[in-house]
Formats: sequence, structure tokens, C-alpha cells
Amino acid sequence: MSDVTSPVDPESPGELGAKAVNEDAIESILADFQSWLMEAKEAPPPEPTPSLDVATVLQHFIALRQEVNLQTKATRAQQEQGGEAIALLQQALEAIPQAEPSDDSEQEALLRPLLKTLIDAHDALSLAEREVKRMLDNPPPLPEAQGRRSLGLAPPEIKLKIPHWARWIGLDASIEAQLAPLRAWCAAQNGQPASDESADRLQQIFDALLVGYRMSLQRLSRTLEQQGLETIECVGESFDPEAMEVAEVIREEGRTSTEVLEVIRNGYRWRGRVFRYAQVRVAKP
Repeated sequence: MSDVTSPVDPESPGELGAKAVNEDAIESILADFQSWLMEAKEAPPPEPTPSLDVATVLQHFIALRQEVNLQTKATRAQQEQGGEAIALLQQALEAIPQAEPSDDSEQEALLRPLLKTLIDAHDALSLAEREVKRMLDNPPPLPEAQGRRSLGLAPPEIKLKIPHWARWIGLDASIEAQLAPLRAWCAAQNGQPASDESADRLQQIFDALLVGYRMSLQRLSRTLEQQGLETIECVGESFDPEAMEVAEVIREEGRTSTEVLEVIRNGYRWRGRVFRYAQVRVAKP
């Protein structure tokens, strides 16, 4: 005789849900939802992010490009001026050993143009050094676009919807080709900004120029000393009409004598005589 199992009557999903979710559970869920709604209502709205359109990005990029072009032109002009000064120096150094006349007067007549060339080269290098140092001490401000990139604001993604009639006549390819440089530039902003690279490159160029000018000036100064040229000391001294020329006069009350404030162009003595007058700015009572 086989065993007879009692039939199993499984509960339906609706009955299981009714037993699992009772009134207390429903009240707890509603209370949590009401509390969340109240907290979300009291939360401050998010701060609006500044918008950055394509026109603004293009404007700052063009300004950056113009600034780099100006700096490149200034660097090229400084290099040309330095090359001319070095060429004059080389000519003077090559010509000095050839001047060996027996008569002292003839020797002075031959040496004077050469010494004048050395002094002119020294003045040109000094001017170039001052200009490069001025540019290093007062660098140009970076465009505002770089400041925005440093804050982590990425350029907007450019998406254009071209109508079908424009695609039929081939305008889509022309538009994409014109936007390709801008998209490439936007993609490059994920790395090091181009303005930083340009600024570092210009800084290296100016530093190298400054070192070269200073080395050339030291060599020229040694050559002038070897030839017997002495710089006339002027700053803080009383005005000497036998060795100085007044380029500018500044009136100052309370002074009892004329004093040299600044040297505009150095003066030199050679063999006990004035070779070139110093141009100075003086203060008078």
C-alpha cells in the first residue's frame, strides 16, 4: 500500500507580499521618504558653472598666438643685434695684432679707430643686456585663457548638426576641415598648456642670451683694460667739464654743488688723456 502525501497548497505572491509588508513597514518607508524630501528641499542649489563658448576660446587662443609672435620677433631682433656686436668685436680683435708701427703717433692713429670699435661693441652689448634683463624682470602677462585652464575648466566639445542638403553638396567635409585645427587644440589642452611651453622656451632663450652677453662684455672689458682704456668714474662725483658732457639737468633745492646722478654713456681715458667724454645726468641747486 503506497503512502498518500497530503496536497501542498502554495501561497500566491500576492499573499506573501501582504504578509511581508505590514502597516508598520509601510509607515517606516513613508517616514523615510518624507525625511529625504525635506532634506532635499533645504539643500542649496548648485553654483552655476561659467560657460565657455567657442568664440571665447578662439579669442584667447588668438591673443596667445599674437603674444608668442611678438616675443619671437623681439628675440630675433636681440639675436641680430648680438650677432652684429660680436662681428664688430671679432674684427677689432683681429685687427689689433696687425697694428705694429714704430712711431708712437702713428700707432695711436691706427689704434684709435680700433679702440673706438671696441667701445661701440661694448655699448651695443650693454644695451642688449639691459633690454633682455628688462624683459626677464617684467615678463608679459599670460592670457586669461591659461588661467581658466589652470582651474580645470576644459574647453567645450564642438558638435555641429549639418542638414542633409548641405551634405549633398559637400559642405560637411569643408566645415570639418576648417574645425580640425580647433579640435586638435582642444584635445591638446588635456596635457601641458601650450602657453606654458612657449613661456618656458622663451625663458630659456632669454637666459642663454643674457649669459652670452655677459661673457662677451667681460671679454670686452678685459680687452679694453689691456689696451690701457680706463672708465671715468662719474656717479656721486662733482661734474667735471674736462671729462663729462651734460645730457640732462635736474633741479634740486638744497644742493650746494653740481653732482652726477647717473651715467648715460660711459667715458674713457687712454694714456692719461680723455678718449671719450662721459654723458651724464646731473643735479643742480
